[in-house]
Amino acid sequence: MGEENYREADRASGTGPGNDGAPGEINAKKAAEMLGLGWNLGNSYDCHGTWFDNVRMETAWGNPIVTRDLIHFVAQTGFSTVRVPVTWYMHMDENGVIAEDWLKRVRRTVRMILAEGMCCILDCKHDCGAMVSYGGGWIQATRENFTKNRERVQRMITQIASCFAEEPQTLLFEGLSECMNAECEQFMPSQEETEVVNDWNQLFVDAVRGTGGNNAVRNLIVTPYASGATPYLLSGFRVPKDTAENRLLLGVHLYVPLGFTSRAATWARQTDEFDCLCEEELERAFDDIVSGAEPFGLPVVITEFGAMDRSNTPERARYCGCVVDFAHSRGIPCMYWDDGKGYEVIRRAEREVRFPGIVAAMMTAERLTPSGLF
Repeated sequence: MGEENYREADRASGTGPGNDGAPGEINAKKAAEMLGLGWNLGNSYDCHGTWFDNVRMETAWGNPIVTRDLIHFVAQTGFSTVRVPVTWYMHMDENGVIAEDWLKRVRRTVRMILAEGMCCILDCKHDCGAMVSYGGGWIQATRENFTKNRERVQRMITQIASCFAEEPQTLLFEGLSECMNAECEQFMPSQEETEVVNDWNQLFVDAVRGTGGNNAVRNLIVTPYASGATPYLLSGFRVPKDTAENRLLLGVHLYVPLGFTSRAATWARQTDEFDCLCEEELERAFDDIVSGAEPFGLPVVITEFGAMDRSNTPERARYCGCVVDFAHSRGIPCMYWDDGKGYEVIRRAEREVRFPGIVAAMMTAERLTPSGLF
């Protein structure tokens, strides 16, 4: 994509030079309503590893370079939000200073999304989480790690927030996605480890607000330990203090039932069929999310959900439609996880829908008044 096209995207979104990006009155509840059904630009800007250089990072995990045509296609398909997961550490020095060209590269894609009239969620992905073997996961839910890295993380967040400070309120920042302890345990952290994630959330909110501009009231997504949605993980979450009123959302990931959505969950009941047991488990998970989040008073957004392809397209369509139906009936926006591989629904290079039935099931559930559509 040429520089002139990027400037055109800037102008169309009202975010380029000469635009003030006025904040408006979009509180967290309104933001949740606007997000609707979204799509994750997974395995592009969040690629990382030790076997390639930064120049090839965007394509290192097998996806093509992000273009304006692709973003336009996603909008035309009917998604109202694009979540952009980003891994930052490969573009930072030891002091946490991010390379200016990488910030501009990400900002161009964000502006292309906003120019299409969609919302955008900008996320910090594999800097924390389970990718330690790839060189990621340097931000962890341990007190030692927090003490060691807090200044570097604060500097990282401050740079990111400053770069986007004048973007409109249709851009949301998500904090540290899937932050876990040093052993990458997803489900049963200690009380101290969940409290460290709360401290990371507070650091994130404070750092963003400190950059001013539209960030003073921008809606921010904060997450529990591991971005988990179980009652145990939600019970350990603490709402950060915020200088802005009603501008926080609670972000969780939902891959229930694990034995259907992922082959990696070998301990779960493996099935290629989205049967009645799967549906019952999924509905219980939604009930747990609603009851677990109720004490916090924050709107909930499911920033990732999806099911791996097992040559079972009709069952995946049923599952995805059911997720969106359950979410929509509870006022929860949700973002499909598309990694360009096993969870793919859009062929990026060809700009076509790979599984029309799956996308149609999600769109139908999003647009109709829910209650047992599937």
